[in-house]
Amino acid sequence: MNEEQRFISFYDENSDNFYELFDGVRSYLKNNNEDYKELHKQIHKILDSNINLQKLLDDEVLEDGLSKEECLSISKILNLYYDLQDIIEKEIYFKGGMDAYYYFCKLGIIKRK
Repeated sequence: MNEEQRFISFYDENSDNFYELFDGVRSYLKNNNEDYKELHKQIHKILDSNINLQKLLDDEVLEDGLSKEECLSISKILNLYYDLQDIIEKEIYFKGGMDAYYYFCKLGIIKRK
């Protein structure tokens, strides 16, 4: 690596693999974060008990539409999904801060303890 390449930003260096990095964060959370696991479990419990919601998410046409209860279940799934996203975004923010810390250590700006 030449001197110019040494200081390429993380984003620029990994832009092709960026979504793979996010998948890594999701995998980590799925295995290590109890709140994430519980939200994921609640979503699947709702879906497992409702075939029409499964069909809807699989882009199938529902001839009779959704019942009031099914609409409420979709609303609940969306709220749970937003909570999942909140956990993911916080973890990505933390990972970015951690990467910045190690980058500053490598540059000698910060001394590692």
